[in-house]
Amino acid sequence: MTDATKAAEAQAEKRVVILNPQRMELAEQWRQDWVVNAEQGTTIGDVLDPQYWSHMAYRMQPYDHIEVRLETGEWLLQLLVLSVGRNYVQVYLMVKHDLQGVGEDAPVAMKHKVEWKGPQHKWVVTRLADSQAIQSGLESKEIANTWLSNHERVVAKT
Repeated sequence: MTDATKAAEAQAEKRVVILNPQRMELAEQWRQDWVVNAEQGTTIGDVLDPQYWSHMAYRMQPYDHIEVRLETGEWLLQLLVLSVGRNYVQVYLMVKHDLQGVGEDAPVAMKHKVEWKGPQHKWVVTRLADSQAIQSGLESKEIANTWLSNHERVVAKT
């Protein structure tokens, strides 16, 4: 092997690749980030079905990100759009977060429960006897627990 050949091989091993500035942009320029509040009863299988997205396909493009959260707070998915057609969107499940039972450290009242029912209903106080929501739309768990304490105090006096 000649010195010239060795020098050429050494040069090839030291190859440096430099990013072309036109290949880098802010995420907002090249993709859209979506948030979906899936209705209670929706399964992960439903969300992964390309036809689930048929009414939104015209707004999406490949490499968009979608965060899907079940309104009951049981799970959250992070999806990547792979391909888009006229009435379908093919997605890839990047991450699944199982949130069932997370953050349930507050004591539960004997006759009622406080639970998250999604962005529409927010924190809800539910009567356990008949599963009837007696108060909804509360902004935080603490506010819901305070409302429940006051409610139980008033009911106990009557």
